[in-house]
This record gives sequence, structure tokens and C-alpha cells, in this order.
Amino acid sequence: MQTPGGTPPRSALLAAWGNAWLAGDAALTELVARVAAMDDDHTVAGLWVDDLPLEQAVARLRADAVVRLRLVLPVPGDLVGLPGPGPFTEAALAASEGVLALRADGSGTGLVPAVTAHGSVYDGTVTTVLWTAYEVTVPGPDPGPFLHDAEHDLRRGILECVELLRDLDVARWRPEVAGALQDLRTQARRGIEDDELPGSYSPRARQLLVQARQLAGVLGLATVDAGGAVDTRETIERERALRSLEHLVRRARVAAYNSHGVPA
Repeated sequence: MQTPGGTPPRSALLAAWGNAWLAGDAALTELVARVAAMDDDHTVAGLWVDDLPLEQAVARLRADAVVRLRLVLPVPGDLVGLPGPGPFTEAALAASEGVLALRADGSGTGLVPAVTAHGSVYDGTVTTVLWTAYEVTVPGPDPGPFLHDAEHDLRRGILECVELLRDLDVARWRPEVAGALQDLRTQARRGIEDDELPGSYSPRARQLLVQARQLAGVLGLATVDAGGAVDTRETIERERALRSLEHLVRRARVAAYNSHGVPA
């Protein structure tokens, strides 16, 4: 998963660049370079008798009539987008991320990454990613969230969190959080990194991802220190506000990354 303000989940990059490649908006070599940019090697197990390099694995998925990749970022209590009980759902929940590679009839393959760092800080580290493939069937249409839902919820959620944390005197226990929340409320910042989303994504998706990253940064600041609340009520209310932020960030990211080719 993505750390607040940090690099995107690998599943998000695979979904975004995979969809662009399937639509002819990105080259296969670019897809692999973007997804594997943080690592030394990506392989996929379970698609063939042998493990496949990422490039061969995604080519095989297209040959197997996969037409769309869908990101999921599940957590306990929020399983939207998952196909129901089964090995893929269990693995995606454990990793807090995964990709559904689906055919037109809803059948397909679920992919979940496992990241391993080899070596040490003294002799250097090598990072490898093993994607495990699972057979899945996802009945019905995409359940979302979609851009318009996530945009509305993010705007409303930011306002609600600002008011709640102000009532809890957030400036007293975490003044930098108060400043970051105010920035979110009053500024429409732009300037997402060019290499996070393919060029064929809409400006709305890019802006939503910018706001989600900013909100994730606020969340990271707010959770660094559990101190500051002076009674049990304040502690409970603050934790509730932070859980709401986490939910909004996750929904916004899913909506943005999954929006390729979806009418706004």
C-alpha cells in the first residue's frame, strides 16, 4: 500500500498503465517500466506452469481475452470491489491491495503483489515483487466508487474533518495538521507527477489523486503522535475522524486509478 504522501501501490500502477496499454494508449515496455520502477524484478506466479516475467504475464492476460484491469484497496469492513469469499479476497485483504484482470463476462484473474527486500543496509538491498494469480469471477457491473462520487465525498469529508478537528482543538495537539487541513480547504493545488498516471487519464482523475495525496499527508501527520487529547471523548472522536480520512483517501484513489475509459 501507499504510505501517506508516498509512492503509489504497485497494484494501482498496474491497473492504470495496464488499462492504458489495453486501450493502445501506452506501450508494453512503458507499462513494465512504470510498474517496476521502484523494484529490481517483477514476476507472476499461477498464470502458467512456470513463473512469468511481468511483461509476458500481462501479454498472456490480453491473449486470454482480458479487457480491463480494476484496482481494489480493501480493508476489513470495506470490501468494495472484491469478488466474494475466496483465495484472492483473502490475499488482497492481507496485502490491502490487488488487481482484477477481467474478461467481458466478469471472469478473469486476480493478482496480489508480495514485496521482498533482499540484502541489508550495509551491502545494499534488492527489491523483488511476486504477483500471485488467482482465478476469479466478478458478477455484475463495476461497483465503483466513481469519480463523481469520490469527488463529492472528498469535498464533504474534508469540510467535516476540518470542523471536527477544530472542535477538538487540533492546533493544540498537532499544529501542522491544522495548517495542512486549512490548505486542503482553501487551495486547489495542481501538479501531479507526470509518470503516475498515463496521459490518457482525465484532468479530473489527476486532480482527485492530488487531493487524495494531500489528504493522505494530513493523515500521516495526524497519526504520528497519539498524544494531545485530554479525555476519552476527544480520543474517540479524533480516531473516528482519522478513520473517516483513511476511507476517503482509499475511495478517491480507487476512483481515480479505475477511471480510464469510464465516462465522467
